[in-house]
Amino acid sequence: MIHLQKRTCVVRSIEETRVCSLEYPLSAVGAESIQDFIVISPDLCHVAYIAQLQRSQMVVLDGNPQLEFDEIIKGSLVFSPDSKRLAYVGSKNGQQMAVIDGKAKKGYEGILSDSLVFTPDSRRLAYSAQNEGQQMVIIDGRSRRKYQGILAASLQFSPDGKHHAYAACKNGSWLVVEDGKEHQAYQGISVGTLSFSPDSSRLAYAAKKDYRWIVVCDGREGEPYSAVGGGSLIFSSDSRHLAYAVLIGNQPATVEGKYTTSKNSKQLVVADGIEGKQYDAVGGDSLIYSADGSILAYAAMQAQKVLVVSNGEEGPRFDGIGKATLVFSPEGRHMAYIVREKQRWCAVVDGIQGKFYDTFLEGGVVFSPDGQHWAYAVQNEGKAFVVRDGEEGNYYDAVVGDSLAFSPDSQHLVYTAQNGDQQFVVFDADEGQDYNLLYTTQERGIVFLSNDRIQYLTLMPSGEFRLVQEEVLVY
Repeated sequence: MIHLQKRTCVVRSIEETRVCSLEYPLSAVGAESIQDFIVISPDLCHVAYIAQLQRSQMVVLDGNPQLEFDEIIKGSLVFSPDSKRLAYVGSKNGQQMAVIDGKAKKGYEGILSDSLVFTPDSRRLAYSAQNEGQQMVIIDGRSRRKYQGILAASLQFSPDGKHHAYAACKNGSWLVVEDGKEHQAYQGISVGTLSFSPDSSRLAYAAKKDYRWIVVCDGREGEPYSAVGGGSLIFSSDSRHLAYAVLIGNQPATVEGKYTTSKNSKQLVVADGIEGKQYDAVGGDSLIYSADGSILAYAAMQAQKVLVVSNGEEGPRFDGIGKATLVFSPEGRHMAYIVREKQRWCAVVDGIQGKFYDTFLEGGVVFSPDGQHWAYAVQNEGKAFVVRDGEEGNYYDAVVGDSLAFSPDSQHLVYTAQNGDQQFVVFDADEGQDYNLLYTTQERGIVFLSNDRIQYLTLMPSGEFRLVQEEVLVY
């Protein structure tokens, strides 16, 4: 095995704290694995799941049973950003109601399960409900104006939590409602385009007007196009710039659910109202600004080859590019992405191609906080390992690709690996204690408490969740 760094001695002290046990039968309807129906708080200190009783269901939070309902709506459980609050939707006697902090609120004919959203400061909660054939938004327990419909997943708060917006249907037309005020009505509002700027001062979305699509930002309409890419609207971190992907010409055909390029249509990126070069296709979900907003990059396809475009400058062409793998380092000076040539994959960091491997694991390239180091996980010839600054690490049966994390001082790298049935956390090259199951994916990953202290969550064979804290001393 190849070690990342030579160490004289590594001492890891472990402290385990019980969070709760799975003491009730799990409701696993439609779930493929245990992780599909257990919800972990952002700070890893709380666990919630849906329990199946003989004739009812209930949520169990940290081992404590909540209210009983005929059904708990799957996918509705959500923790607040500060991890102190839990909300979900329960159904009883034909009515659905939001449950917040263990208390059931007013019942409605229905509540959109994926509409529950907390403000970033965790103080406020909003969701969409339906009564008597009309839909409305509920904020802080107060019902807002009724509409024919509320666009799915459109309800959101601004980053500072002071503003809210959503798309609604009124008299057969669609409009955006911002802080209770209705914007202009259009033929439609595109799903996944409603976006607040990082400083909360600007709002943008794509709307259908005269059977064409426009982007509305700060109340001003942009140029019309055949389509605007859903999810492609992005603001720069300083909120000064806005970019999005559009389609010109005929709508592309689909084959087996995937878009195919057409000689009668092209795609391009519009940045601050200025059109970029036309391509056969543009990866709408690949648009990304550097931290200072000075660089806009995205993936495009031309003549069946893919390339990355950075401020209009085209990179080398490849057979394919990993979905959503384009990333800047935190300070914005370095850029990386994953590409494919034939059936092999490699990372491109600052324009330099790395070694090709069989498969890149989920998570792509991860940069250190100072941007000076990078790492990614791969599978090659039946073994999994992490590549750090171009150097291959220890070989394992599996590596959790999106568990990679650097320490705050950028000197240490941690990730989850597996040999046989046992998982463990690797700190640099040092392998930690074996566990049955670790909850260490990126959304609920390995957390650095300091440069030499880490925290993660594990599930023991007995069904007990334990919060693990490790102090790692290197001599």
